[in-house]
Amino acid sequence: MLQHEIESLQQELIEIKKTNKDLLVYKQQLDAILNNAPVEVYLKDREGRYLRINKEFEKIFGVKSEELIGCLPCDVHDSELAVSTRNHDLLVLRSGVAERREETASLVGDDQMHTLLTIKFPVFNDDGEVDGLGAIVTDITEQKQMEETLRRAQKMDAIGQLTGGIAHDFNNILCIVMGNLELMESHIEKDGIAFTRLKTAYKSASRGAALIRKLLSFSSTRGEMTKLVSLNTFLSGMEALITQSLTVSIETKMLLENNLWTVEIDPGELEDAILNLSLNARDAMPDGGQMTIQTANVIINPIDIWRDSQLSVGNFVMLSVCDNGAGMTSDVQKKATEPFFTTKATDQGTGLGLSMVHSFVYRSGGHMRIKSEPGKGTEIEILLPQSNEETQKETLINQPVSLHYGDETILVVDDEQALADIAVSYLQNLGYKTFIAHDSNQALRVLNANPSIDLMFTDVIMPGEMDGYELAVKAKQTFPVLKVLITSGFTKTHDDFSDGEVSSTSKQLLNLLRKPYDKLSLSSAIRAVLDTHDNSQLN
Repeated sequence: MLQHEIESLQQELIEIKKTNKDLLVYKQQLDAILNNAPVEVYLKDREGRYLRINKEFEKIFGVKSEELIGCLPCDVHDSELAVSTRNHDLLVLRSGVAERREETASLVGDDQMHTLLTIKFPVFNDDGEVDGLGAIVTDITEQKQMEETLRRAQKMDAIGQLTGGIAHDFNNILCIVMGNLELMESHIEKDGIAFTRLKTAYKSASRGAALIRKLLSFSSTRGEMTKLVSLNTFLSGMEALITQSLTVSIETKMLLENNLWTVEIDPGELEDAILNLSLNARDAMPDGGQMTIQTANVIINPIDIWRDSQLSVGNFVMLSVCDNGAGMTSDVQKKATEPFFTTKATDQGTGLGLSMVHSFVYRSGGHMRIKSEPGKGTEIEILLPQSNEETQKETLINQPVSLHYGDETILVVDDEQALADIAVSYLQNLGYKTFIAHDSNQALRVLNANPSIDLMFTDVIMPGEMDGYELAVKAKQTFPVLKVLITSGFTKTHDDFSDGEVSSTSKQLLNLLRKPYDKLSLSSAIRAVLDTHDNSQLN
């Protein structure tokens, strides 16, 4: 009997040792999992005292396990987070089910506020009662930032789709309003009051045109009219225009590096960007100051990427616009490129200036950085990728200063009668002979009947079988010497064309006059196309 009991006890001891060994293995496995988990894990009792924490918890909150065990949240966190944490505890303890919650907290060695996702779950005893709780905490700050970036991108895309949908009609309306106002000038010049009111109406319509142009900068992924540009030559050509946009109390300096690389960009968008930055600098220095425009060749290497992850390796041309004005706080800098964000009064800014510049730089494959401190001024640094090709001769967008006349024959193609009438009136006043067509088929019939037509001036978006680009291709195939000038307030990008021939040809269509246009810009554009010696602009 005694022998049997001894053998039984020995067997129990063997089983206990085995169980203890298994438990030790499980504990070691659990410790390995907890302490190598990239998330914060802890256990608490019903009163909220910490029973166990993992290494990530120690790292995030800067405490050691032996210091924390038995402590309450108020011993570790600030009062606001401690109260929030305890309320979350009680919710889980009372409901007996897992609960999720997002909270913000500052972590050790980091001034940035982090977003923490906490999943708390009940821990039951042998009787099935809630005896405590556990939690898994994940730092989702980067994920939230990515979501915010995506949200902004979606907002920009939504703005693009919205403005793209209405821009054609809106620009046509502005073109009709501004055209009729301009044509009325000569009839009421002697009536001072009426002439003043007409000028005010025209100025307001021009502001509307500028606003829609800024909105349209969000509607495409790449500039439609990219050319090879030397920034030094471009800036020299714009110097007078920049000076005119500032006040006399602001001194302008240009520091242009010799042998500057060329860039491939949309010159029109570059001009808008420079003017926007100049106007922002002016507004930051209401009592005067200094604005410096600088260019330089910059090579971004992997070390620079390590310092600033927003950059990319490569050769860039830097354009910097710096002022010594009011400067920006860090909070303002974070929002500065958001559409419609502005610190100016409601009637002084739309909040589209910097966001339009940022959008242009992004589409051009470049980077934009803001360096600013309150009271110490602001520097906007733009980095545009170097182009290895030679600069084209015509890179500047020179502001026309006088009307250009001619006696050639021009076909105006526009589906809107009022717009066609405006263009014809302008052209006839400038001495040209004109024909009108309201769709592509009618335009081709007019060209066939009048082979002496020198230039076709056509809108892009039209009803019927062909739009303006396709009409231009078809017309050039039949009449190789025909010159073509395209006009549009909003066009789809060249790569959107499904037909290979049209896509390839449209990329070479570099003569475009943006709506709304006035008599001066139309006369300059028409003359420039007619005077070119390249008769194969669409070949």
